[in-house]
Amino acid sequence: MTKIFGIGLSRTGTTSLHYALMSLGYSSVHMPINMAEIDSHDAASDTGVSYMFEELDRLYPGSKFILTVRNLENWLESCDFHFNHRITPEKLSPTHTEFLTKVRMKLYGTVYYQPGLFKEAYQRHMQRVENYFAHRTQDLLILNICAGDGWDKLCTFLGDATPNKSFPYVNRTFEISK
Repeated sequence: MTKIFGIGLSRTGTTSLHYALMSLGYSSVHMPINMAEIDSHDAASDTGVSYMFEELDRLYPGSKFILTVRNLENWLESCDFHFNHRITPEKLSPTHTEFLTKVRMKLYGTVYYQPGLFKEAYQRHMQRVENYFAHRTQDLLILNICAGDGWDKLCTFLGDATPNKSFPYVNRTFEISK
């Protein structure tokens, strides 16, 4: 079964991508914590997917991958707020905390926000994705939702008709912090 995987790191527009995919009629899960959640949906996004995209590519041949990106400095600012104030392990259930700890350690080398480690992790992840899809560009879309990319790029990549409604730009840090 062909799947769609949003493999951008947290705070790169993964929630907006999730809602956009649902608007297009796909069953989507944001931040899945196990393979059963991924298997039971058409699409999955966020760090629960991005840390293991190579494995998902092997498990679901022919799938489409969407790398959400954003300006590095803006991403770091957003991560600072998100990881230090909004989603700390202490605010989650034990199951989510265990999963989140594993994923954050694999992606960032730390559970808590540290600007230097996060900057390195962002650059490392972008390079990892670029290297992996170097000869399969038709399977990867790079989408900068934070800079205004939306329906046109997404629907062209997926082969879907462009809906007659606004793209769901959601979960923005400035909106959350109010």
